[in-house]
Amino acid sequence: MMLAGQAIMINWSNVAKENRPAYYEWHSREHMVGRVGIPGFQRGRRFMAARASRDFLMLYEVDSLAVLTGPEYLAKANNPSPLTQRTTKLISNSVRALAKVRLSLGIGQGAHLLTLRLDPQTGRDEELGRYLNEALPRLAVMPEIVAAHLCVADKPASTMVPVERQGRPTIVPNWIVLIEGVSLEALDRACDALLPAATLCRHGCTDAIERDTYSVQITVSKMRTGQ
Repeated sequence: MMLAGQAIMINWSNVAKENRPAYYEWHSREHMVGRVGIPGFQRGRRFMAARASRDFLMLYEVDSLAVLTGPEYLAKANNPSPLTQRTTKLISNSVRALAKVRLSLGIGQGAHLLTLRLDPQTGRDEELGRYLNEALPRLAVMPEIVAAHLCVADKPASTMVPVERQGRPTIVPNWIVLIEGVSLEALDRACDALLPAATLCRHGCTDAIERDTYSVQITVSKMRTGQ
């Protein structure tokens, strides 16, 4: 499995340009380092929009979903620092999921990431799952693609609202496809070849497909925290 665990916390959101210096300092030095210091958190990556509906994508890779609903994480999320309380007010339009990793393939981490947010049609979950289980291994070995992942949100976990998230309306997505590559062009070629909207809909997806591309800004791993 190329993702560093069996679950992820993923968040798409906006931060106005004039607020980004404060956001970067808090998010990089306090939030990411603090999260990866929690037992069970393995890696955090922040991406900035290339062609996307929201400015930033945050991806945390954890050992299991239980980490994201467990006492160590909730103790942190329910006791935000004064800096966290001030800075989270700068974040808007969040789409966030705590999700299980259903499939993860590849050879490493990419500098660029394409995300698809999907919903299966009623009664066609298995059909869509079969297609993605066939398509993603083929996609993962295409030129300049380094990894491909399928994650499915856990709705009860994703709708928990710890103190640090109170007052921040959040959309919870359903199925999430992540494609990692060495260039944005490679991501688009791969997605257009095997996961275009028409093909996904033919295999059981609704037409409410949201596609975004991002480039990595910072990675913080367990090793870098000294844990």
